[in-house]
Amino acid sequence: MEAAWGARIPATPGSGARAILGNRDQSKVKALWLCRYDPVSSSLFDLAGSLGQFELVVVQHLFMTDTAKYAHVILPTTAFGEERVSFTSTERRIQLAEQMVEPSPGLTPAWEQIVRVAGLMGADWDYPSAAAVMEEIGEVVPFYGGASYENLSREYGRQWPCTKDQPLGTRFLFSEDNGRKPFKFIPVPKPAPAPASSKDFPLTLVCGSSLYYWNQNVLIRHSEALRREYSILLIDYPEGFVELNPEDAKGLGVRDGHKVRIYAEAASAVSTARVTAEVRKGTVFVPYFEHDLERQILGERRDGSALVPVRVEREKA
Repeated sequence: MEAAWGARIPATPGSGARAILGNRDQSKVKALWLCRYDPVSSSLFDLAGSLGQFELVVVQHLFMTDTAKYAHVILPTTAFGEERVSFTSTERRIQLAEQMVEPSPGLTPAWEQIVRVAGLMGADWDYPSAAAVMEEIGEVVPFYGGASYENLSREYGRQWPCTKDQPLGTRFLFSEDNGRKPFKFIPVPKPAPAPASSKDFPLTLVCGSSLYYWNQNVLIRHSEALRREYSILLIDYPEGFVELNPEDAKGLGVRDGHKVRIYAEAASAVSTARVTAEVRKGTVFVPYFEHDLERQILGERRDGSALVPVRVEREKA
């Protein structure tokens, strides 16, 4: 990469997104460029307050997201189907998405906006198309060496490693015994013990990701098909929900859709119960989109890893 770019690359890894966004005071980063990324909607901590401390926040997105509300510069981009781009799935499959419709006047792809800004800053980035960007990726990443747009346009894409010597890709990794051990097994660190429950706080509150994007996801809010899929949930839980195991709910006299109050040692909050066997007995699961509840219960501990002893009672009307 240093040879291709003509620049020195630091030997030590930089800070990750979570460290930069969640621990702003100890970071030397002064500006953020967020490309089609809406962390405010999905963050498990108070990201909105952190964004206000950066000197410059640039957001590229096709919609006005919650994150864009805190940006100094907003660059509207083309949408899927309005540009010719490639993407890689968790199956290692590199696929080409063809342009099907023309974008609205004035809209340009995200990569083109980045190239133009880099040019204004003095960089000599001469990329005439997304295909040219992919060609450079293939030059510096050997696993993508054979993943040209021409190659990807055939069949259903290619699975990396897709090298120049093996342009059809690799369906199975480690399918041949070459005498080398492909894996190194490392013991998993023992997790921190969960806080002890008590008579007053017999349940454990856990925050985390959720299958349900809810109405916080900007893409769902602008997609009729996806909105129909979530319409039933929106009717049943218009203000969001927390999840309880059926055995816990039965013992508490709580049914699906009941309003409940969650008590922690120094705080409480109200939500709607969604009774489901998807959560373990003894657990109160708070999906990421319940920002107000997280803020009330966790306060400064909103890092997504806090385990808080709580009790749940049905909220009186």
